[in-house]
Amino acid sequence: MAKPGAYVLKLARDREAVFRDALEDWELFAEAVPSFPHGRNAPLVCFIMNSKGRISHIANGRRGVNAGTYQSRLNLSDIEPLQTRLTVQDIIDGVPARNRKVVEDRFKRGGLLTPKAFEEVVDLVARLAPETARSIDRFTKSTRQRLASLGRSAREALGAQKESVATAMLLAGIDRSPLREWVLHDDETPTSFLDGLSQSRQREDEMIIRDMSEVPGYGFIRRVPNASAALFLERETGTRLTVILANRLPLEEQTGTDLIYYNETFKSFILVQYKAMESDQKEGAIFRLPEKNLSEEIKRMEVFLSELGKLKEAGTVDDFRLSNEPFFLKFCPRIQFDPDSSGVTKGMYVPLSYWKRLNDHDGLVGPRGGRRLAYSNVRRYFDNSSFASIVKGAWVGTVVNQSAVIERWMKEVMETGRAIAFAVKSDDEPDHDDTTVSVQPDLGLDQALFEDMEDDDVQVIVVKN
Repeated sequence: MAKPGAYVLKLARDREAVFRDALEDWELFAEAVPSFPHGRNAPLVCFIMNSKGRISHIANGRRGVNAGTYQSRLNLSDIEPLQTRLTVQDIIDGVPARNRKVVEDRFKRGGLLTPKAFEEVVDLVARLAPETARSIDRFTKSTRQRLASLGRSAREALGAQKESVATAMLLAGIDRSPLREWVLHDDETPTSFLDGLSQSRQREDEMIIRDMSEVPGYGFIRRVPNASAALFLERETGTRLTVILANRLPLEEQTGTDLIYYNETFKSFILVQYKAMESDQKEGAIFRLPEKNLSEEIKRMEVFLSELGKLKEAGTVDDFRLSNEPFFLKFCPRIQFDPDSSGVTKGMYVPLSYWKRLNDHDGLVGPRGGRRLAYSNVRRYFDNSSFASIVKGAWVGTVVNQSAVIERWMKEVMETGRAIAFAVKSDDEPDHDDTTVSVQPDLGLDQALFEDMEDDDVQVIVVKN
């Protein structure tokens, strides 16, 4: 798991002026510092000390590339001025005596705090300067204790939801660092991973929160029981990502998948089912076969595909796909909830059609006659990066006509909260009365969940039971 830490950046007098100018022009700052050991994707709180011995600012940090011999680049973002007057001596006097020496050294010379010193300094600053709570509250002792008190099922649910959100952001090409700002609030039993991101969303851009009420479909989702939504914005590209966590809905039961991703630009759906692999001394990680749940999930996917197959592409430029098969399986280690990480669990994405061939392959037979999937016998797969590349460009997934039908069906399922048969009537199929709900591609999509926003928009729905 990504371990958070804290770095004390002591600015020389001439660098203070550069720092102030950088804040006015870019709201970002980078400084060459002595090399220090810290994961590049692990959270890093930075305390900026001015030449007068005061903590002037607090920021999110990230260890960058080498900046010279024995030097690293320290990148700062989300830089906030400290309103409370805090001096080096305030910090030294405030921490317990057992770590006072190392704290004094770091705040006078600069550098990375030890793990214990980090915990004590964060607790002290949060207490002395309440305005820093939204930046460092997630690292305080009280927050760590609340996280530790969560039950196993709650942690597993949060882990699965966070994985889906992180995957959606990866597919959309959106920076995942906001996921590291997740906070478990006081006296709160989390029902959705997105709830812990509310403060960071407001802090990042209040305009985004106001704009959420105008996002097509968001007003509808707010009326759906047990659903929550968040909007992410990539400032440089203007890409917006809507993530919806809809709990206790029959979508997974009918599609056999956990994650439903919709590319609004090219109107393409991708559906992913996660399968947990077990640790194995020889293979590293394996998935044992047969598995009853997987067999049932694949049957649901096949029913879905059978209906989708009745709809053909229109032949437009945006309809082009290398494959219009939307179903993928992701085999990965059992997902753990780590609020300090923004990473996506490593694993193997396998298209459903390839899995059907692979499932019967003799290479999956183990030395004792059992069948198992492992990195050593899968032969080929998409990793996170390669999968994101083909999905982001809609090189795979449903074509426009198929997506229109799924949109309508999905809205009706979410609106009613019950299973509705997914059936498509072919153009050459005679009309007849029956009880099956038929979803036609030409039905109006007024108030539909997936209305057009902008050409660069990508809209996502993440569904977890």
